[in-house]
Amino acid sequence: MAELAKPGGGRVARNIHKFATRDSALRAALTRLRKLSHPPTSREKDELASAPTLLPCEEAPNCAPVFWQRIFGGDAFLLALSATAKVFFIGLAGYVLVARGVLKSEALAAFSSLVANLTLPCLILQRFSQGFDPHVFPLWWVLVVAGAALQVLQIALGWVLSRRLSQEQGRGEMVMLLGFQNSGFFVLPMLQGLLPSPEFGRAAVFCFLFIIFFNASFWPVGTRVLLGERGFDWKRALLAPPTIVTIVALVFFGIFHDFSHGFSHTFTWQVIFGGQSSGVLGLLGDLTTPLATLVLGGTVGQTAARGWAGFSNKGVALEVCFWKLVAFPLVGLALIHFFPVLFADRSLRLMIMLQFAAPVAMNVPIFFQQYGLPMRLTPAVCLACYALCLLSVPLWVALVL
Repeated sequence: MAELAKPGGGRVARNIHKFATRDSALRAALTRLRKLSHPPTSREKDELASAPTLLPCEEAPNCAPVFWQRIFGGDAFLLALSATAKVFFIGLAGYVLVARGVLKSEALAAFSSLVANLTLPCLILQRFSQGFDPHVFPLWWVLVVAGAALQVLQIALGWVLSRRLSQEQGRGEMVMLLGFQNSGFFVLPMLQGLLPSPEFGRAAVFCFLFIIFFNASFWPVGTRVLLGERGFDWKRALLAPPTIVTIVALVFFGIFHDFSHGFSHTFTWQVIFGGQSSGVLGLLGDLTTPLATLVLGGTVGQTAARGWAGFSNKGVALEVCFWKLVAFPLVGLALIHFFPVLFADRSLRLMIMLQFAAPVAMNVPIFFQQYGLPMRLTPAVCLACYALCLLSVPLWVALVL
């Protein structure tokens, strides 16, 4: 230390300072060094004032308040809250239209069918044409496997936790509510609200890869769990429009990537996929987010029409909310924390966090309505989940932004 206090020691001190913000011991050593060498310059004072405090809690007794202030008072939380608010207000429009009787159940079903069969497939094709390159994403298949693993684990957990309930008490509902998150109609609008357009395009491709198994498995699992049908309907699983379009996009823009993009300057490509301006697929695909969010709000309005007081099994409903909004996001946060290299890409990190933090899938009440089945848990879970996620989702997102 005495040697560093000699002439020229100030340069050494500045070099040590580069690492001091990451190591509290070096930070303390730097403070002692400056006392021995020379008073800090005005620039060094500014750098020290702006550097994060990394002292242990016994040396910084206000570390917990600072941590929470950083989350709730920082730009990350405000950005996440703003994206959630955008989704909320569009969904609220659907909720109000349903509550006032302007938007009937038939119209909701038509909008949902329009999204599933037209606008979402167009969005998938358009995003893959612009944002998917297997040379850039050689491990894209890992996302498909990871999405399948998440669904299998959630379905297995739902099956284990629902064993104490009878079918009349909502055993099958609990399996579906825990087993499937709102992987598309909620996650896509959130990503669009959080990310600039180029990053959203990449995040959307990640999302479509991640939910391939979701799209393929929801209806077969639903018919097995809720209707008691045996066997597995491969036709229904593989020929659902979002699933088949994703597979086609993977083949056309993945395996034949260079061949397909050889036509990118042709008139036909410019009209269909776009170039300097949006093509037909882009214009139709852009309708997905507002339509899907309107359907989401309207479906919540339908399922929650009785109000919280009109529901039974409130304890089970709150248990499902705990798993969806607290336990699963903790798992996602742990994965991101312990494997930072895998989630260095911000768009991938946000997509994964949103998949783990998303509320229950609105396909569940739609399934019940389509088959005319009585809902015992679904209305209460939807009402509680979508009310509580207005705060829970911004919190989890702020932690990974």
